[in-house]
Amino acid sequence: MMRWETLFETRRFLDERPKQALNRNAYQIDQDRIVFSRPFRRLQQKTQVHPLPFNAHIRNRLLHTLEVASVGRSLGYSVGTLLAEELRAAEHTPDDLGYLVQAVCLAHDIGNPPFGHAGEEVIATFMGHWLDTVGRASGLDLDDDLRHFDGNAQGFRILTRADGYRERGGLKLTYASLGAFVKYPWGGADPRAVRDGRPGVKFNHFATESAAFAQVKAACGLAGEHPRHPAVWLMEAADDITYGLADLEDAVELEMVPYATYEALVAPLAGATAERLAREDTEVQKVALLRSRAIGRLIEGVAKAFCDHHAAIMAGALPAGQSLIRLCDPALRTAFAAVQRKNHDALYFHSRKIEFEIGARDVLEKTLTVFLEACLAYARSGGAAGAELRPRQALSLMQDYHPKQGYTASETIRCAVDFVAGMTDNYAAYLAARLRGL
Repeated sequence: MMRWETLFETRRFLDERPKQALNRNAYQIDQDRIVFSRPFRRLQQKTQVHPLPFNAHIRNRLLHTLEVASVGRSLGYSVGTLLAEELRAAEHTPDDLGYLVQAVCLAHDIGNPPFGHAGEEVIATFMGHWLDTVGRASGLDLDDDLRHFDGNAQGFRILTRADGYRERGGLKLTYASLGAFVKYPWGGADPRAVRDGRPGVKFNHFATESAAFAQVKAACGLAGEHPRHPAVWLMEAADDITYGLADLEDAVELEMVPYATYEALVAPLAGATAERLAREDTEVQKVALLRSRAIGRLIEGVAKAFCDHHAAIMAGALPAGQSLIRLCDPALRTAFAAVQRKNHDALYFHSRKIEFEIGARDVLEKTLTVFLEACLAYARSGGAAGAELRPRQALSLMQDYHPKQGYTASETIRCAVDFVAGMTDNYAAYLAARLRGL
């Protein structure tokens, strides 16, 4: 059984001293470190659903993250008030849970590559082929999980190693926030890292971060068959609530879905009557009303579902892949499922999105080819000086992600993935064109 005393662990990764501040608690400090990091800023030019929109009202990955953090804070506080006595016994408050969930929500997409989930699949597919051909022919001892890529594992790498204090603890967040970041408590080679029959999908650490993952798991006391931090369930629900409603709202803004369809789908979630909606003058006001009321009711429903399954969550018995929304009141979960189906049918396979994602494949394959070649040359020659001109030139572009002396071959190759995965959509497209001489 997991215990709140260790789940709220305020010691910091690779820096065992809790950081004290008069005006912020430990999780607010985590929030600040995330918000002021470079990977967080780059989210402003990464795809959420609708790629490279010219309409400033459409969410990018950064705006989505901020909205998830807002919902997550409210959801964490709501659960905290329901468990106030239990938290008090562990010398914590509902605010602490709200701030912790908010912190991890701010980080939840920090490892996403350019072009959203399509970018994840391109990188994973390309790396699998590269490892089986170029990598194997190199004669280097390379980790087999280089063939896998997941934004969650990349995010854990950013937070613990690749950015901030590079190789010295990453952003040096609390163990609590790092534990609450881990949606899938296994690595890419684990049999559980499978989705739709495809291995190496949905996992939370690469082989290069296996020791860091074990350290976080031990520090937080994550236990059970499904050792997930309780705050993970709330972060995941906040993400589901936010993108479910916001993606559909953006589709209305882009005239991909008519307002009448939005109202028909969201009104049952919001509990809004025709009479109440009639008081609003414009469709924009009606959308705002429906969105806010739907979020409020979903927060209430998810908080109740968390408490109803509290014992299983604390025992690590509730399977990862389950969803608190699917454990809500039947009417609420049925209405939300209708929104998700509409998003899937009307948005995620829209021709504009598909055309863009096909182009994204070309962009990522070009950039990966160039920078993997450079990092491979670095690993073979033991540094940049012994490499040929083209790899040396490519290495000079990598800036913060340039490999270092003493890295293993796998760590050196991983630097190329770090560099490409960290690019914004705009920069990746620009650089791919430049690398072709355009």
